[in-house]
Amino acid sequence: MLHLQQRGVILLDLQGPVFLSEPPYKVEFSNNSGGLIDCTGHGSPPPDVEWSVATTNHELVYTLPNGSLIFYPFSADKFRHEVHSTVYRCKLKNLVGTILSREVHVKGGK
Repeated sequence: MLHLQQRGVILLDLQGPVFLSEPPYKVEFSNNSGGLIDCTGHGSPPPDVEWSVATTNHELVYTLPNGSLIFYPFSADKFRHEVHSTVYRCKLKNLVGTILSREVHVKGGK
């Protein structure tokens, strides 16, 4: 932790991000069920969660407010290699620093 002091008074108590729940190496799900990948952490200030692939407001995958990545169920004709069979990484970031998760190999389909 980083403490900034002025005249003996602690002004800020800063800590870089730390994973509470780092995503697994491999995530598989069926197109009928969809899938969920959690990525949570803490720090001071609390870290923002980002994913290596631009995912917000997409019809097939969405980043929830808590930072989890949700893959919606999809029909076979909606399969997209760049969404359902690729590698993602979770990033936790605050003003003290940034950490990256391990690679998450996603395989969605039948």
